[in-house]
Amino acid sequence: MADRSETDAIEWEAAQWVARRMSDEPFDEAGFNAWLAGAPRRRALFETMWQRFNGAGLDEALEGYARRRQGRRAALAGVGAAVLMLAGSYAAWPSAELLIARPAHFAVAPGMLREIALDDGTRLTLAGGAELRVRYTRHDRVVELSGGTVFADVAHDARRPFRIEAGGAGITDLGTRFEVATKPGAIRVTVEAGAVRFAARGWARARLDLAADQAATLDDRGFGPIRPVQAGDIARWRHEWAEYRDAPLSRVIDDLESASPLPIRIEDAALGRLRVSGRIRLTDPARQLDNLAVIHAFHVTRVAGAIILSGTPPRL
Repeated sequence: MADRSETDAIEWEAAQWVARRMSDEPFDEAGFNAWLAGAPRRRALFETMWQRFNGAGLDEALEGYARRRQGRRAALAGVGAAVLMLAGSYAAWPSAELLIARPAHFAVAPGMLREIALDDGTRLTLAGGAELRVRYTRHDRVVELSGGTVFADVAHDARRPFRIEAGGAGITDLGTRFEVATKPGAIRVTVEAGAVRFAARGWARARLDLAADQAATLDDRGFGPIRPVQAGDIARWRHEWAEYRDAPLSRVIDDLESASPLPIRIEDAALGRLRVSGRIRLTDPARQLDNLAVIHAFHVTRVAGAIILSGTPPRL
């Protein structure tokens, strides 16, 4: 079993690699891989520390570190090691500043809309029971989305990147308006104008860039294909109500799904082609699905992780 001094040394080295990953300087991939290969425990320690820096428990860890302050050796353990090192590293200081910034909290009840104007002129529209925290510093603008759906109309600031962190993804604004919708095990990003960088938050940093009228989904299998989206169909829920005239049910479901806490699946292709007319409240998908099921004689089944629409529509 490794002694305490060896563990401290590996944690300190892992913290340094975390800081290098987080900084804007070129990353030494070959050196990092050589370090990982040097001892079996290094990868696990690095992964744990990286997740702490990207996880919900970081605030508590920082507060605990501030209370304890028991000297250099104690500070080198766990998240404290990375925080101490970041605070002393000029290249990575913006990351440390962001980590200790006090967040502003915002939320919206399911079925409702909420618009938020941030200090820099950025406007956020929340739906689907969205909850988020906003951290602004001199160097960064970060929104942590823990659930629901948000549409961001971002005020451009070349000195302060704007990004949304949701589950296992980070979405960085490149001067744009875009939607982020969270579902169990999946995150979908749709761009209305400009461009975004859609990246997995693991240290491997898989990513893709999306332009206007494009959408993509990230789940446990990785990124799905980039697909085109009609400009008028992006985040229609922002207007709360939408009027449909002889539209296929599949299009209505696409609009309802953005504000739905669960993905909505149509089992029968014929059901997806069913024609729908009427005024539908897109911010209240559960009730609207039940109403549509009564009118058009199909079934709505709620299972773990999804809403399933099934049944063969009657011939007209």
